[in-house]
Amino acid sequence: MRGKAQDWQVVVTIALAVVFWYLTFSVKLLNFWLSMSIAATALTVLSSIFAGFQLKKADVTPGNFVRGVLSAAVLYGVFYAGNYLSQVMFHFARTEVMSIYDIRHEGQAAAIALILFFVTSPGEELFWRGFLQRWAMARLGGAKGWLAAAFVYAAVHIASGNFMLVMAALVAGLFWGFVYWRTGSVFTCIVSHAFWTVGIFVLWPIL
Repeated sequence: MRGKAQDWQVVVTIALAVVFWYLTFSVKLLNFWLSMSIAATALTVLSSIFAGFQLKKADVTPGNFVRGVLSAAVLYGVFYAGNYLSQVMFHFARTEVMSIYDIRHEGQAAAIALILFFVTSPGEELFWRGFLQRWAMARLGGAKGWLAAAFVYAAVHIASGNFMLVMAALVAGLFWGFVYWRTGSVFTCIVSHAFWTVGIFVLWPIL
């Protein structure tokens, strides 16, 4: 059952996301993958309490799965090209991207892939698209809600102090947000996010 989130509930969950991202990227209290797993799970549970679980059974179809996989491939291509262009434009780009990949050393490849595929990717899409963007589009309209949610998603990553990560979050947020806006399918976004993160972090790193 999917309900309607209240404004104060959205504010509380965004504030909590900021805290989680700050503790994960800046303070680094725990192992990165453990910290992100806790954050994704907590935000998913809290948003589900506030507005109901955002994944509909009817949304889980072969067609949406295929669209998710194909969109993941498109986004990987965007990042592959973007990585090349960013290194031409910004002298610090390669160093910052390499620092993002450093988090792979905090876990075994197989464990990281499982966490990305089954925990963080579904959790982030259920929260950022299924909960936050759904609320934003209801309040502001389709286009404005899509843009607002994407910019909030990117802004939370400012806590990392990594310009390239913030830009990556903005591009990914706009991409998945557009997919959600046009299809209404959070399942497609989950599949896209899961395959993209496993591909770009584990299987085929762009550096």
